[in-house]
Amino acid sequence: MRRSGSQVLQSVFTFVIGVALFGVTPLNAQVDTGSITGVIADASGAVVSGAKVTLTNEGTGASLTATSGADGIYKFSPVRVGSYNLDVTSQGFQTTKQSGVQVNIGTNVSLNFNLKPGSQTETVEVTGAIPVLQTQDASVGQVVDQRSVNDLPLNGRNFTFLAQLVQGVNSPQADTRGNAGSGAFSANGFRPAQNNYMLDGIDNNSDTVDFLNGTNYVVLPPVDAIQEFRVQTTDFSAEYGRSGAAVLNATLKSGSNQFHGDVWEFFRNDKLDARDFFEHNCNAGTCTPAKKGELRWNQFGGTIGGPVLKNKVFFFGDLQLWRLRQGQPQLGSVPTAAERTTGFTNLQDLIQPGTTETDALLRTFPKGTVFDPATTRAVGSSFVLDPFGFSTCTGAPYTLSTCPGLNILPANRLDANAIALLKLYPNPTNSGVVNNYANSPTLVQNEKQFDVRLDLNFTQTNQLYYSFSYDDKPELIPSIFGGVADGGGFFQGNQTAGSQHSALVWNHTFTPTAVNVARVGLNYLHTTRNIPEANNLTDLPASFGILGIPQQKENGGLPALSIGGLQTLGGNAFLPSDEVSSTIQVTDDFTKIYGKHTFKMGFEQQHVKFSTLQPPWSRGQFDFNGAYTEIPNTTDNTVGRAQLLLDPTLSSVGGPDFVGGPNRVFASNISLSDNGKNYWGTYLQDDWKVSPKLTVNLGLRWDFFGLVYDHYGKQANFVPFGPPNGSAIYIIPQGPNANPSNLSPGFTSLLTTDNIALAITNKYGKGLGNSQKSNFAPRFGFAYQVTPKFVARGGFGMFYNGFENRGYSPNLGENYPFQFSFDFNHPNDWTPVIYNAPCPAGTATAANSATVETGFSCIPLTPQLVNAQGLQLRGIQFDYQTPYSMGGNFTLQYQLTPTLSVQAGYVTTLGRHLEVFPGSNRPSALFAPGTTLNKANPSDAVCSSTVPPPCIPNPAQGGLPVPDFAQNASYASNGGSSYYHGLQTNVQKKFHGGLSFLAAYTWSKVRSDALDLLNGFAGNGYRAPYVPGVGIHHDYGLANFDIRNVFHFSGGYELPFGKGKQYMGDASGPKNAALGGWAVQWVVTLQGGQPFKIDCPFGTTAAGSNCYSFVLPGHNPRTSLHINPDGNPAMLNASAFAQPCNFGSTSPSGCIPGSTPAGILGGDQPSQIAGPGFHRLDLSLFKNFQLTERTRLEFRSEFFNILNHPNFNYPGFGGNGVNAVSGATDWRSGNATFGEIGSTRDNPLDPREIQFALKLYF
Repeated sequence: MRRSGSQVLQSVFTFVIGVALFGVTPLNAQVDTGSITGVIADASGAVVSGAKVTLTNEGTGASLTATSGADGIYKFSPVRVGSYNLDVTSQGFQTTKQSGVQVNIGTNVSLNFNLKPGSQTETVEVTGAIPVLQTQDASVGQVVDQRSVNDLPLNGRNFTFLAQLVQGVNSPQADTRGNAGSGAFSANGFRPAQNNYMLDGIDNNSDTVDFLNGTNYVVLPPVDAIQEFRVQTTDFSAEYGRSGAAVLNATLKSGSNQFHGDVWEFFRNDKLDARDFFEHNCNAGTCTPAKKGELRWNQFGGTIGGPVLKNKVFFFGDLQLWRLRQGQPQLGSVPTAAERTTGFTNLQDLIQPGTTETDALLRTFPKGTVFDPATTRAVGSSFVLDPFGFSTCTGAPYTLSTCPGLNILPANRLDANAIALLKLYPNPTNSGVVNNYANSPTLVQNEKQFDVRLDLNFTQTNQLYYSFSYDDKPELIPSIFGGVADGGGFFQGNQTAGSQHSALVWNHTFTPTAVNVARVGLNYLHTTRNIPEANNLTDLPASFGILGIPQQKENGGLPALSIGGLQTLGGNAFLPSDEVSSTIQVTDDFTKIYGKHTFKMGFEQQHVKFSTLQPPWSRGQFDFNGAYTEIPNTTDNTVGRAQLLLDPTLSSVGGPDFVGGPNRVFASNISLSDNGKNYWGTYLQDDWKVSPKLTVNLGLRWDFFGLVYDHYGKQANFVPFGPPNGSAIYIIPQGPNANPSNLSPGFTSLLTTDNIALAITNKYGKGLGNSQKSNFAPRFGFAYQVTPKFVARGGFGMFYNGFENRGYSPNLGENYPFQFSFDFNHPNDWTPVIYNAPCPAGTATAANSATVETGFSCIPLTPQLVNAQGLQLRGIQFDYQTPYSMGGNFTLQYQLTPTLSVQAGYVTTLGRHLEVFPGSNRPSALFAPGTTLNKANPSDAVCSSTVPPPCIPNPAQGGLPVPDFAQNASYASNGGSSYYHGLQTNVQKKFHGGLSFLAAYTWSKVRSDALDLLNGFAGNGYRAPYVPGVGIHHDYGLANFDIRNVFHFSGGYELPFGKGKQYMGDASGPKNAALGGWAVQWVVTLQGGQPFKIDCPFGTTAAGSNCYSFVLPGHNPRTSLHINPDGNPAMLNASAFAQPCNFGSTSPSGCIPGSTPAGILGGDQPSQIAGPGFHRLDLSLFKNFQLTERTRLEFRSEFFNILNHPNFNYPGFGGNGVNAVSGATDWRSGNATFGEIGSTRDNPLDPREIQFALKLYF
């Protein structure tokens, strides 16, 4: 049973109070604190022991004391983030005081004192700048302070984007999940989903499937509530676990002895903005501006903090509301005007003059020619069809001029329901057949959020704070059509996202050298998404003749109709979606300062719970890609509408009957999975101050990541090979939800036929596999201060990363007999999809082949009645190896001035046992195109000594291991690896004299065969993972988040004019109001392009192995970025690409023969091309008005992408609300859209946007 967020928080809060009152065993790290250390000496440099050092928080008055040791070293650890005063007293010396010592999150401040002889009653005020060198540890990263968080121009006021300003970090290509638009980043060559987000020392990672909320984190406080945050990219201490990539650790502001806060409103309007690059209508090569997408943006709120009881109790809170209405420019393909006006009988607009395709009779036809499935017939070992209107041809070449009747379809052959479906498409807005419809539907978002924090200083030795964050974000993410037609993807629809985060932290000081910090926390996230017609239960599918689609809550609307050459019609897969995730975390840390050593030891435990209602195809998906209306074994993919329109019928030439209908059908039942997973970690860390110049960091961490399990045992695991028994096994946990009587005879029979053992047992544990328990991760670092202005640092560490969001694949709860999915794929281009279950009279052809009307009527969804032919069996590797990385760095840093430093370092990382999705049930040999691999029905013959070809290859011949089940089902294993190395440099100017900046440049290279799991590199991403001579490692190449050159430059400058400034310092009144108080802030981003591959225009082998195009030696695959007549940018050179020859071809022509399996599929390593770069300048102009001593008004003008430079996705990119240009990756002759780009990376935030704001500080 699913529990509400308030119920979860109530029970966890009860637990938290219990922990706080009765104590916990010393556990995890000081992840939201820092430390201060240094050496106390006299004027001659001799160390002073026994000096008393008092540390006082300037805001709250809380104080700590320490005593310098025999070596003169003192240390405070842990120290809460904030600004402090330090007082040093010793007999025979004057008291020395330094104020404004800033302790940042996770950093170690080094501050030395030289005492002067005299009386303790005499005080020396030290005014020198705080050191800028990092002299205490070897971690790689950057603190982003409060001034930068609050002042730098941030589109959307999302502080996590500032992580991209750090060396070694890049902003990835727009991804299919949309996380790049919410601040996702790649650090040191790792996938964005491997990063670890923390808030107030508590886990802040989204564990919803596929990041349904569109972010990698749970809550995002407004920038005004953030004290600061730190990004560590590698070689951090053993205190940090869970992640093998970067750690982003933020902390909320706290109250102080003075009231402080601000109120604000940020305002935008489309009247101020530039037009999106793709907001145009193009006809016959002439493009005119389209209506600009709407934008109404208002963010308003405030913060306040102050004392409840001076020096004892403090509070801080914030509230922000966001109202957004924003047009989302989208392009898609719809039927042409000529098609609509002729009742879809005239499809001549599809014909592409100047292009050719050749059939088995060596006849050539232009691409876009529609062939008649009723004329399908065998010619030798191949099949041919005749085009519609062939009788009007006067002779070859067969073109519209010689065949005026081409693509004229007889009205009596068209399906009335198909015509009604096609009429749901809107009228085109542009000419042509590709991307001929432009629209800017409006995103509607209404968000409210707040944060509260309460700090209690009970005594000098006991402090407690509690923080709570809440966010509620309902929104309508529009699809291109909306309504019944919809046309959206998984990430469009009506969405809600409610999130909560809480932390309770108790700091107890036993002695000045022994401190314990205990934490308990919770994050909670509930997201939903569905299509607009989800609750229309009037059986819309039946009104279009589509039968059997379940009509139940949240499952209304049309199924997905994927039609080659057109935008998808109807709802998308994996909707409805309803997900709840929560993480309960208990951690504790104990710190002991002993001489030159600072020992830290701790423990961490997390229980992650996530329930998911996300049936893959509860409405069904029906694919019409043109397989039956084009030349067999080609990939025209433009004539799918004809396949939808034509009723399957008897052959007119004595060939196979009823060719037609959907060439692929997906279906699933509806079921809820309720999952959990556990994490434990413990560590020991020693920061050893070997000498005043040398610090060595030694650490060891152990992590355990439990496998995902279902709380009610409703999951199963298909292990295709290897442990536990060396061959295929299907594991179902024993219990009330799984017993033999729940399994259909058809399922168990097919398991036996395909040699899959069935194990209904609990002996393999709740996770149905083994977790690795030997996850010991050593950490080492050093920092050597060569001179007072020069430091050398280096480190090495191992980091385990078992909690990476893999999305919904494979979810073992989506296995039979719980939730199950069917994939009925046509065996070849001359055989229709055949249902093996009995079909109701009148719903299918005499051969039980699929039609658009068949729907689910031939697909039993009751477990006991399921006919398992085509069932998907999902699985994970049984002996699961925890992914890990090894990272090392050597860095030099030099202080140029008291506030200016420069550093350069070499950073390298290695990733091992990375999770990959090679899929299961894929062939282990190559076969000629057209070879049937799957059994379409039980009567299909599998090759054997007594069954000669034509037959289905058996496993011993390299055929599918289990040919009765769906091909390429989801399967996760740990076979991936990666390698990164880079030069990372930065120049940082701490704020002084009105100026601060950070300039970071990175040159790097990352290669991997484990690319982004959530960005399209799963399953079919690997060409032939089980074929000897290919495998996963032959897809090892540049990662899709590899960027060779990255430069960021951010900063701010207060103009030196007005009262108290360098110029006109005595100005007052109107003069000061006009000329004083001006400031400018900026963020510059310059990035190279990210690599992508071009697939083969058509496969070189049977379905099951993918293929990449060759780039010919001496040819540049890129052209200069230019604009095509249809208004789209393009960047590829078609003449640079070549097709590998078909496997088994005896007379290859116009292709490159391959002598190895990898060569047949496009080379030992895929050819990769650099996509468009990313160039952007964001600029802010501030004007401050000092109203009173403690009150000022700030007016902001902010310009995002002020130069209006469009930043394009790569050709062929589609996802997250944007569509790839049809034909963008098809380089064959005559394809006018090859190399075209259809979207920008920051869509819809790419064009120049202007924002105004007022902020009142008090």
